[in-house]
Amino acid sequence: MASRLFAGVDIGGTKISVVIANEEGNVLGRGRRKSRPERGFSAVMERTSETVDEACADAGVPRTDLAAVGIGAPSPILPDGTAVSAVNMGWENVPLAQTLSQLLGLPTFAENDCNVGTFGEYALGTPRRRGTLVGLFMGTGLGGGMVLEGAILRGDNALAGEIGHMTVVPDGRPCVCGKRGCLEAYASKTGLAYEFKQAILLERKQSILPSLIDEAGLDNVKSSILRRAWDEKDEVTRVALKRAARYLGIAAGNLITLLAPTTVVLGGGVMEALGDELLPLVRDAAQEHAFPPASYRAASIELASLGDDAVALGAMAYARAQLA
Repeated sequence: MASRLFAGVDIGGTKISVVIANEEGNVLGRGRRKSRPERGFSAVMERTSETVDEACADAGVPRTDLAAVGIGAPSPILPDGTAVSAVNMGWENVPLAQTLSQLLGLPTFAENDCNVGTFGEYALGTPRRRGTLVGLFMGTGLGGGMVLEGAILRGDNALAGEIGHMTVVPDGRPCVCGKRGCLEAYASKTGLAYEFKQAILLERKQSILPSLIDEAGLDNVKSSILRRAWDEKDEVTRVALKRAARYLGIAAGNLITLLAPTTVVLGGGVMEALGDELLPLVRDAAQEHAFPPASYRAASIELASLGDDAVALGAMAYARAQLA
C-alpha cells in the first residue's frame, strides 16, 4: 500500500513554511510565503491555504491526495485547535485548525510550534528518539516542548511546555510576556539584543556587530551574523552568547532534575549556527545544576537534527499520529 501524504505547516510571525511529506517524513514538495500577520487572522489563513497548494504543486500532487494537515503555530493551543494567545501574530482565541480545515477541505490538527518541533525530533529525528524527550529552541524567543513516551505533555489545561517563561532570575530583566526574569529574556535573540545594547550603546565597548547588522539593528541580529562575529573573536558577541548558553544549560539541568529525560535536544536558529561552540557550555551548566548526578549522566544533551524543517515536519508527524 502506498505511503499516505501529509502537509506540515509552520506559521510564524514573518513566514509560512509548508512541506508535503510521506509517512516516513521524506519531503516531496515545499511552499513558502510571508505571513503578514498585520493583515489579520483571516488573511493569514488564506495565505496558508495558498501556501499548501503551492507545496502540493511543487510535489506534483493534488490537494485531495493529502490524508491530513498539521499546523505548528507560536501559541498555546487547546485540544480543539484554538490558538489561545499568539502575541507576535496578534491572535487571541482564534479557531486555527477549524478555519484551515474549512479552507482546505481536509482534516487539520494544530499544536504549539515548539511542541511539534520536539515531537518531530522524537518521531523523525536521527537517531529516532525513545523514552522522554525535552526540546529547547533558541531563536528570537525561547520555546520548548516535552514528549513523554510518544505523547506531547500538555498538562491538565493543555497549556504546559512554556519553558521560556520559567523564572530564572527573580526580579530580573523584563520579558515580552510582561513578567521579569524569564528564561527567554536571557537565552534568546531578545536576550542577546539586551546584552548587545548594554555593551555597545551604554558601555561603549568595541564590537564589529554595528558594521554587520541590517535594518533590524541590534534587536534581531541574524544567526549567520552571530556566527561570523564569533568566528572573528568579537568579545561582545562571545560574552553574550556564552552567558545565554549558561542560562540555557541551567534550564536544561533543572528539566533533567524534574523529568529525568532520556534526551534533551537543542534547536532554533542560534543553535543551528553556533551549536558546535555552545553545546559544551550548555552541557557544563546542565551538569552543574542537575540533581542527582546520576540523572545528568542518564540524559543525553544533543543538537536537534531536523534544522529549519523541525516545526513543519513535526506538524506533519503530529497529524499522522492523530490518524493512527
